[in-house]
Amino acid sequence: MRLLERENLLAVLEEAARPGPSGPGGVVLVAGDAGIGKTVLLRAFAERTRALPVLWGMCDSLSTPRPLGPLRDVAGELDPALPALLRGGAAQHEIFAAVLEALRTRPRVLVVEDLHWADEATLDLVRFLARRIRALPLVLVLSYRDSLGVDHPLSAVLGDLVSAPGTRRLQLAPLTRAAVAELVEGHGLDPAGVHRRTAGNPFFVSQILAQPHSPLPENVRDAVLARAAGLDPQARHCLELLSCAPEPVSGEVLTALGMSAATVAGLAATGLVDRRGRGVAFRHEIARSAVLDAAVPGTEPALHAEMIAALEAVDGDASALAHHSVAAGDVERVLRYAPAAATEASRSGAHREAVAFYEAALAHTGPEQAVVRAALLESISLDLYLTDRLREAIAAREQALEVRRELGEQVAVGIGHTALAGYAWYAADRALAERHAEAAIEILAGVDDRRAFGFALSRQAFLAAWRGDAVAARRSGAQAAEIAAELGGDPVLSSTAAVGIAVARLVDGDVRGRADLLAATDVGLRHRLDDLATTPMSNLCSFDVEQGRLAVAEESVADALRISEQRDTPICTAYQLGVRARLRLLQGRWDEAEQDARTVLRSFDLPLSQLWPHLVLALLLARRDAPAANPHLDELWRLVRRLDSPNMVAPAAAALMENAWITRRPDDRLRDPLVTDLFTREYTGRPTTLSAVGLWARRLADSDVQQCGDVPAAAPQPADADRPYDRALELWDAGSTDDLLAALPLLDELAAKPVAALVRARLRASGVSSVPRGRLPATRANPAGLTARQLDVLELLVDGLSNGQIASRLVISPKTTDHHVSAILAKLGVGSRAEAAAAARRLGIAGGPAVTRT
Repeated sequence: MRLLERENLLAVLEEAARPGPSGPGGVVLVAGDAGIGKTVLLRAFAERTRALPVLWGMCDSLSTPRPLGPLRDVAGELDPALPALLRGGAAQHEIFAAVLEALRTRPRVLVVEDLHWADEATLDLVRFLARRIRALPLVLVLSYRDSLGVDHPLSAVLGDLVSAPGTRRLQLAPLTRAAVAELVEGHGLDPAGVHRRTAGNPFFVSQILAQPHSPLPENVRDAVLARAAGLDPQARHCLELLSCAPEPVSGEVLTALGMSAATVAGLAATGLVDRRGRGVAFRHEIARSAVLDAAVPGTEPALHAEMIAALEAVDGDASALAHHSVAAGDVERVLRYAPAAATEASRSGAHREAVAFYEAALAHTGPEQAVVRAALLESISLDLYLTDRLREAIAAREQALEVRRELGEQVAVGIGHTALAGYAWYAADRALAERHAEAAIEILAGVDDRRAFGFALSRQAFLAAWRGDAVAARRSGAQAAEIAAELGGDPVLSSTAAVGIAVARLVDGDVRGRADLLAATDVGLRHRLDDLATTPMSNLCSFDVEQGRLAVAEESVADALRISEQRDTPICTAYQLGVRARLRLLQGRWDEAEQDARTVLRSFDLPLSQLWPHLVLALLLARRDAPAANPHLDELWRLVRRLDSPNMVAPAAAALMENAWITRRPDDRLRDPLVTDLFTREYTGRPTTLSAVGLWARRLADSDVQQCGDVPAAAPQPADADRPYDRALELWDAGSTDDLLAALPLLDELAAKPVAALVRARLRASGVSSVPRGRLPATRANPAGLTARQLDVLELLVDGLSNGQIASRLVISPKTTDHHVSAILAKLGVGSRAEAAAAARRLGIAGGPAVTRT
């Protein structure tokens, strides 16, 4: 069929490929509905782009996609060493680095078709290449169906791609009636009728044109099947056999199926399948589905069984074998190939696909296969956890634990408790984590599996460090390290044990713990153990931020996020983004802090990862608007109560105190034993932990808002220029007129309106007659259209001054003040002074808590 109404799109593709080796690379997105002509357009582009080699990778509509399927299609052409790297289970970042090096060698076009069916690892590869595309001699062409839901994994990737420089998006529209009329000319068909029935879909039109002398089909399925009507029974069987394979069928598999070259040629002549090198694939998923649906009922399992035999003969992909085994209802093979495919997917960084394969295997187990089911549940729990599905990971591990307990497998029960202790910590439930850790120790101390006992001790050490018990952390960690030494210097156990000890050192202010965490991460990377590669970095960057090493934290947070991306562990990415939000808040980069915090709360489900985002958003809300209700503060406190760790309670308590100080409202939560015990009980790192809390407690007491018990004196900590908000508060604490005047521009620049209002009120109360107004709304948008004098009046009105006080402050008559207030109420569309103050804060025209003056 001729290519109509696509000339402009084709020109854009050709222009994108024109820069050649000296020009920057680029991404072209080709979007449209099924059958709209994406493949036809790309083939025409490939034929015209003879100056550059075109590599063609496919994403398949397998029930669970092949990990890195498109890369496997082109690996041999890209670099002869790549196929072996893929088969060898290399780490994702190693594979991606090899792909990057191969792509740098010469200009190319890489087409990835049907990205809407891509596995997780392929989407990661697309992101990886797109971020580096401007430095590559590569045109990356991605086709996909654009009818995606917001929860589709591709949606987030497209959001990144469309905003990147060098990206172009081509949208394929249905053919117009004029184009359809041109195509059907001479075929004796009614153009309007064809256009109406096909809605201008080129593939549907092509199927009707393939049999113009037949009655016009009622639907495209009839049109597809009519093209296969002339095949003999054997060829028809071969077509149906191919239709049960969503993936392209290689030449090796065709040979194993006994399909001759003549048979393949006959199938290609129908126009339903295309040759792909020595293999074949259906031209369109619509055609494949139509043929498969039309097969004699009950024959589909036999077709899949025949494909299994052929794939086994050529040592085919476990993922394809798992797909066909499920469709064939072959339980034995499902339990053989689905777990193998899951392992391969997990090694490739496709953890969602690994979960799907494990789920397929679990669906085919029965009560009589308790041991198999328990092992599958234990395996799937790890991939569920890594894909930020913690609740399901816990449920799977608990089910496995129950099975192991019923079977009397004590070692497996103990290992299960160790795993659940970690999951409970990430679920922000320290008490439950401690109970699981104690159960693991009690069970494993009496069995003959020293390594499992060592890992339980390591978990116990980690939890002890976070609850502030460095003595217990060192004791348990040292026991685990001794066991590792007994086992010949087991590097994984030794490094896992070192994490808890390192956390205890950092809690106590010993920065040498940083080196221990970095060393543990290195071992995790070498052994491709995601938990061990990422968890130390999460703890490292968290302590760097909380203990004020901001310059070092900038680097450690970036390194942590890079490693989590390479290992494809979104659960760790979530926590680290929250830490970065905390870092950005301290640095005065509040908009970036808010963006990171909201990303975590919007996109991730890990309770522990929500701790710092809620802290950041709670403080931003207080500093910017000072509302009576602060839901982020409430959620922060709920999480902190469950964690009951001094290093987490203290920042939350400081946030409660700051909010009370800004809003001038006492907070009953500050009388909670969780807070008061911070000042009375002993725990590791107490002086460092209490520094910020003590400072805020003193500010609250000085303001007469609230007393926080017997709080030790806390000297103000010097704040450098990299922490503008803390620097402004340091000037507040100094308290002289010059100090307060110096604090104002810092607060105004941050748009910390309520805090700036407190400073201005303090200056006025001390007798300063001319207080700088700062960045008034007239220099911003001033959406209410107030005059400069009305803005002056509104600012004082928001500060709580009466009309008489405003008149005195601005040296104007009471009558003029009344006129100004009336005009302000009218422009804001409100009926009272209180409503005017609320509207001003809401619009960002003026802000700050009400301050009563006498």
